[in-house]
Amino acid sequence: MSSYDAALVLDAGTLNKGMTQLYANTLARQKFFQGNENIGQMGLVSVDWSIDAAPQFVLAPPTPNQWDDKHTFVPSGGTKPPQPTDQMFQVQLASVTAGFHLQDGTVSKVSFAFTVFAQVTITADRHVQLGSVAVLPINPTAMSDFMLQVICGIVFQKVQGLLQGYQIPASISVEGQDFTPPVVTVTGSHLVLACNLVANGTPDIGGVQWPQNPLGVLIGRRLLSALLQKYSSALIQQMSDKKINESNSNWSGSYSLKGGITNPSVALASTLPNVNITATFAATAEVGVSWWLVPAACALEAASNLLP
Repeated sequence: MSSYDAALVLDAGTLNKGMTQLYANTLARQKFFQGNENIGQMGLVSVDWSIDAAPQFVLAPPTPNQWDDKHTFVPSGGTKPPQPTDQMFQVQLASVTAGFHLQDGTVSKVSFAFTVFAQVTITADRHVQLGSVAVLPINPTAMSDFMLQVICGIVFQKVQGLLQGYQIPASISVEGQDFTPPVVTVTGSHLVLACNLVANGTPDIGGVQWPQNPLGVLIGRRLLSALLQKYSSALIQQMSDKKINESNSNWSGSYSLKGGITNPSVALASTLPNVNITATFAATAEVGVSWWLVPAACALEAASNLLP
């Protein structure tokens, strides 16, 4: 059975929003989306290039036909895995224009589309890293194999730099709680990173049906229970109508208590994130908890899951 304590779920629109905002900035567009490269080989002096629209994410691995296409390009020294993995996704470039300056003084100008195959990995120090794996030119115009390799190499490197600008947290950060390294999957619509409290071992997210929200942090019942147990002393100490606020830079919780509570205990309600505080004389109170994280491109909203 699937099991995780916390998961970060984000869709392509969330990633595209950051890329679109970057492309809309005139200085950023000049720095990251156009340029000139000196070549000096095979009769080619230099190449002017420009990415003519903001690259767009597709959160699905390449198809077998894409992966095996004879034009799929891997830079010299790189190795393409035998098959795509479920950590891979695509970045589509609708139009890239290149001007090849030849030694005879002529300029050969071409424009066509590219799909970059990329992947998400977790580094040894638990950072999320997005990076290019291969490039597929879409219906390339007639040009020499060398010229095609040159522009594919430029696209590979430039998209690699753009992907490295995404700062995605590997897990939520909760005071006093330690998490396992995350497991990662690309679902066809979302990029998902899931982790467990260390005591619960490696997460299993096989077969999980993720909510179709653009962006969310999903909190499992075990994590929510652990947090409530940690702060239950604050609840127990309040014996009259009061509201307690506990927070740090990564999470916040507010606890509304009703008077007359004695010998309280914490129990999860049937529908998260509502939590019942049961006690002698059947006094009850509800606890509302919310978490958020802020990566570079966007803010995350809280959600809850109903895992057992």
